Amino acid sequence: MTDTIPKQRLRLEGAAKIASYLGRPERWVYQAREKGWSCPIRKRDGIGLYAFPDELDAWLEDDATLATNASVA
Repeated sequence: MTDTIPKQRLRLEGAAKIASYLGRPERWVYQAREKGWSCPIRKRDGIGLYAFPDELDAWLEDDATLATNASVA
């Protein structure tokens, strides 16, 4: 019998790490949350802001995101 250990997902913790991953200013991360943009950035009491790189990558590649980013940039 082979036991499989679930692979832990990499989690970016804090606005600075999320911003660095996305190549955006740190303020952009806060605005994304405040303005209710569809980006997959979460906030949890005691943890603060966090995001998963695989979700951010999928969001960035989504056609709807590309259209929004073109109008914001």
